[in-house]
Amino acid sequence: MKKELRELYTGVPIPPELGGAVERGLEEGARRRAARRPGRAFVRAAAPLAAACAVFVLLLNTVPTFAAAMYDLPVIGGICRVLTIADYHESSHASEVDVRLPAIDSGDASAPWADEVNELIRTTVEAEVAESERRAEEYYDAYVSTGGDPEEFIPVRVDAGYEVYHTGDRLLSFAVIKTESGAAVYSSFHYYNYDVTTGEELTLEDLIGENYLELCVSAVENGLAALDDESKSMLWEDTDLESAINESSAFYINEAGNVVLVFDKYALGAGALGRLEFEVAAAA
Repeated sequence: MKKELRELYTGVPIPPELGGAVERGLEEGARRRAARRPGRAFVRAAAPLAAACAVFVLLLNTVPTFAAAMYDLPVIGGICRVLTIADYHESSHASEVDVRLPAIDSGDASAPWADEVNELIRTTVEAEVAESERRAEEYYDAYVSTGGDPEEFIPVRVDAGYEVYHTGDRLLSFAVIKTESGAAVYSSFHYYNYDVTTGEELTLEDLIGENYLELCVSAVENGLAALDDESKSMLWEDTDLESAINESSAFYINEAGNVVLVFDKYALGAGALGRLEFEVAAAA
């Protein structure tokens, strides 16, 4: 997986007339990494890979014909945008994998936070896809070892992509999503919520206020009370919402600018309930 992603980043065809732009992009990538302040424990990519990514984004931003030949780029306000920097398919005897890899372009060459998040996104996607491929190999080996015909094995489907929930002059919210479909269906969501003016990752307290726990618990209780009788019968009886909600709880920001708390399958009830979401009004 790392090899494939590296080839996608570094194998982008560069028109000869763009040599100067490429050099400037590489120099800018090196300067940003050198000036980067210690902070969040993001996983660092190799320097050449990060520089290649910076060049790719530079070309998308500065060369209209190059950008037009690539992917649709959803614009985020007037400050940030999310770019699909890799879109590819790979297959094996055990799996069929489709990846749509996003990256943030902050629109500000002096703000290194987007580069750090992009490295985190890349390593997250790598890890998620690698885990699914490992599991697919296990399914295949088990199938063959129990007498199954290798030619009749149905490869596990793995789809990795992203969804943007909120775009604006200050807030950015999106998720990297992986779905794995085979003998069972697995989904994973990694949420990214940022103040694009500062590059800070946002917390529930940042968005809702100091009494976020009280307001979140109330919103979840109201949401559960509104469920139909069949759904209510599948809820766990001993769930302590105050313990289930904390600063690490998963959430995204919807179009209205409100927080949406997300509870994974089985967190509040039987699997048939699926993932449960509850909207919490953001502080004025």
